[in-house]
Amino acid sequence: MDIKFSHWWDITETFVVPVIVLVGIILGLVGFPVAYKVAIAIGIALIVWGGYQEIKEGRYALDYVAFLAMLVALLTGQVLAGAIVTLMFTGGKALEAFASRRAEAALRALSETIPKNAFVWRDGKFTDVPLQEIKEGDRILVKRHELIPLDGTLYSPQALLDMANLTGEAGATEFSHGVLIKSGAINAGNTIELLVVGDFSSSTYHNIVKLVEEAKERPARFVKLSARASGYFTGTTLAFAALGYLLGGTTSLLAVLVIATPCPLIIAAPAAFVSGMSRLARRKVIVRQPTVLEVLDSASVMFFDKTGTLTFGEPELSLIKRISPVSEKLSDEDLLGIAASIEIHSLHPLAKAIVSEAKKRNISFVTSSLVSEKFGKGISGTVDGRTYHLSGSDKKHAGITLVLYEEEEVMAEFHFVDQLKPGVADFLKRLRQRGIRTEVITGDTIENARVVFGDIDIKIHASAMPEDKYRLVEEAHNAGEKVVMVGDGLNDAPALARADVGIVFSGSENAASINAADIVMIDKNIERLEDLFYTSRRTYRIARESVYAGIGLSVIGMGFAALGFITPVAGALAQEAIDIIVILNALRALR
Repeated sequence: MDIKFSHWWDITETFVVPVIVLVGIILGLVGFPVAYKVAIAIGIALIVWGGYQEIKEGRYALDYVAFLAMLVALLTGQVLAGAIVTLMFTGGKALEAFASRRAEAALRALSETIPKNAFVWRDGKFTDVPLQEIKEGDRILVKRHELIPLDGTLYSPQALLDMANLTGEAGATEFSHGVLIKSGAINAGNTIELLVVGDFSSSTYHNIVKLVEEAKERPARFVKLSARASGYFTGTTLAFAALGYLLGGTTSLLAVLVIATPCPLIIAAPAAFVSGMSRLARRKVIVRQPTVLEVLDSASVMFFDKTGTLTFGEPELSLIKRISPVSEKLSDEDLLGIAASIEIHSLHPLAKAIVSEAKKRNISFVTSSLVSEKFGKGISGTVDGRTYHLSGSDKKHAGITLVLYEEEEVMAEFHFVDQLKPGVADFLKRLRQRGIRTEVITGDTIENARVVFGDIDIKIHASAMPEDKYRLVEEAHNAGEKVVMVGDGLNDAPALARADVGIVFSGSENAASINAADIVMIDKNIERLEDLFYTSRRTYRIARESVYAGIGLSVIGMGFAALGFITPVAGALAQEAIDIIVILNALRALR
């Protein structure tokens, strides 16, 4: 569907009810008073149906003042006032619904990246088959950069897989024939084949998604700003309504109810939050629901995934350590040039890091000859007549290490580390100053994580699997904390769904995380989190100002209406003036 047409259709479909009500008011003004009654009946029907749905979900509708105003207007014949109340009520509801629908539409393309089918070897060829129809023992084909859709043993001789979706950690892992591979990993090497173990319902990916769905069925309990204000406002309204009825009968009663119709609650807060959402969208931050900004403003603890969230998610060369007397005579550039001459032939992420660093330092190197690479054993090649070999270290290091050999002699070690994004330390410090506790949950080892964070004072939960992240978030939630989880991969999805607010840095293969999260960052710049917190706090302040200013003006108007100085129609017009004031104030959140 054309994007512009789709956008227009969303607008018309969302605002169709308030448009019908507006048409009813216009028809009433030109001589068809029954149209007023139709408009009011629509409003009453919507409130009754919405209240029924909320009660079924264990919640309670907060639209009883609007309902009472419409009903009294209908019964007393003050139908113009009732129709105006209906217009404002339906308009506010449509505004909030429209914001949420546009946010979902903006994410739809991102969440369509998970494969629905796989190529299965049947009848002498690979055939495209839905995942649910694939059985244990079927042989499937997975191309380079594709997600592993089902658990299986490796049928090909070897594979190079990016496991970050499952472990959260940077770098690729080598696998050999016959090894069990879990779904959710990304094929970082050449096309491979797997023999399926189990089926779609038992796959690792499906189980993670199932955990996400279970978490989403247990939403956070949160009382919205408008709900908190509504209780006090309703009590005040009923008192003025009783006074108006005693002093001036049903006319004064209706005038009080019309002015009391909680349009500041219905419209002002949504207008502010929608404005804040629009402001964030311009900065590539998509917020699914307006209320998320309210919850975010009250956060007490934030859990962060490490790799790809607070770090770049790509290993970088951090240290070249000389081991042999021969290497002591060589510079870092000499050693890096030798390594790059060999690694330029490899697709391994560490090989790319070596070559990238050599180019960054403007080191000219020749491509080696007689290159031989064996999965799990490293790569060898001849440079200037000498044979060198590069492979992973079998020692325990704080970080990822490659060892350079000349023949059998160890020459040097290349140490890699995942670098923190610029501004992370300052951002974490500012969160703590706001009273928000910050903790890191990572699948990496505690040694590696401490190297990454250096002197930053932050609690680290290391070697965490997806279920561990989920458990930590749930424990904090059950302890009464307002929990925010920030992640970027499939392994974060259950925790994102369980948190009061889940924030995901989007990627090309983490649709489950995008579906689980309440807020999606379209890029991975840490400044987007700064924008989010600033905007949420400012938006909430503006919404609160708008709501309570509107309530204050309404209370003054109710006093005059109860004393008989304002008629129902004049009260409706006065309420419209109040609405315009609070809406204009709420729209400040756009700036």
